[in-house]
Amino acid sequence: MPRWLRFLAPVCLLASMSTAFGQSPNEQISIYAIDGLALGARIPFDSSAYRQYKCDPSDQFDGFTWCQKTRQERERGGSSSATYSVLHSRDGSVVYVNRYQAPAFFGSKEADRPIQSYSRKFGESPRTTVRMPHQSGLDGILASWGKTVLEPLDAENRKAFAEGRRLSKGYYIDFIGNFDRSAKEGFPLYRITGGPGFIWVASFDQKGRGTLRIVAVDASAFYPELVANPLPSETRDISPTAAARPNADVDIALQRAEKSAEEAKTESKVAREEAETAKRDAQLAKTEVDRLNTERATLSAALERSETDKTAAEGKAQAMQSVAYGAIIIALLAIVSAVIFVGRNKSTSARHRWIGPETTPLEVTGHSPVAETQPKSTGGEPQPSGVTDVRSSPSEAAQASTSNVDIVGSQSESGVSETKSKAN
Repeated sequence: MPRWLRFLAPVCLLASMSTAFGQSPNEQISIYAIDGLALGARIPFDSSAYRQYKCDPSDQFDGFTWCQKTRQERERGGSSSATYSVLHSRDGSVVYVNRYQAPAFFGSKEADRPIQSYSRKFGESPRTTVRMPHQSGLDGILASWGKTVLEPLDAENRKAFAEGRRLSKGYYIDFIGNFDRSAKEGFPLYRITGGPGFIWVASFDQKGRGTLRIVAVDASAFYPELVANPLPSETRDISPTAAARPNADVDIALQRAEKSAEEAKTESKVAREEAETAKRDAQLAKTEVDRLNTERATLSAALERSETDKTAAEGKAQAMQSVAYGAIIIALLAIVSAVIFVGRNKSTSARHRWIGPETTPLEVTGHSPVAETQPKSTGGEPQPSGVTDVRSSPSEAAQASTSNVDIVGSQSESGVSETKSKAN
């Protein structure tokens, strides 16, 4: 159930005003009522509802009786205390009804709904709507209907309230339900004047906890002489319908101007803070960009060094690979050369072993052609022999060996004839 519905109970009681207190059918009953008590209605003194009040003669207005009762009420937000006050004449005619609740539970959006509901019930728009200047974490709203006039207190009367004194009779209203505090802290404070009407005022903090006060009042019924006279600090006449209303309108205009100035100041402060925040964010962003650029440059340099090192390593590896390939080729060539050389040496040795035994039994006797073929020495020095030449050159030795073999063969076959020839 929405909280604002809890504040519509007084509105619903308008339809059943005669159930709590019996009223005569010829009485002029006002539409402004609280807890079944309407302005102008007469209270039956012998009713059970009246006996719930504690009544005493009024200490402000002669011929009037002040009645009051308090009861505990429980709501969805928690329990609260509700105080009901009534001022009536000797014949029981009601001229003032007040209900004050603390704590009350609602928020700023919920506060507007009862005002709209009362406006539909009364068939009129609020005569006055005032929002409390935002101070100390408190918000508030006040609305009035009918002929009721809210007269702002002047500096002298506010000072008296702050000191706990009263300079004039009457009933007052503020936003927080504490006149002394309102006077000290500069909250709006009004004296109720004018004709019959209705007032609804509420205050609440950020948690939706505050106070609620509703008043049905006809100030002209209990101090008509004060309505036509100014407050002690004022110098001009104030009538209940003409002069008092402009004063209230002027005060409302001043409050609205102050509120607008306060809101403009707050918005300016917020805008300045947002600008400073944006400036700080931009500076942080710039610092972050610079840091990222530095890191990117460092990373680029590292990548370039890495590429350079990689290129150098690849070149070195290629050089080492070329050296290795060259060394392998040289080694292979050396091995091939060694194999070829060893093979040729083995072939030469084999040939020497085959030629040696054939030439050993050769004996030259007499005038051998071999001996004759030896050249004569010139200059007194001996010349190398053909045998020596054979030994020094394998090819020549082979040829000499062949010649010797032929000679030996020739000797064996024609030795006689050769002998004969020599004998001749």
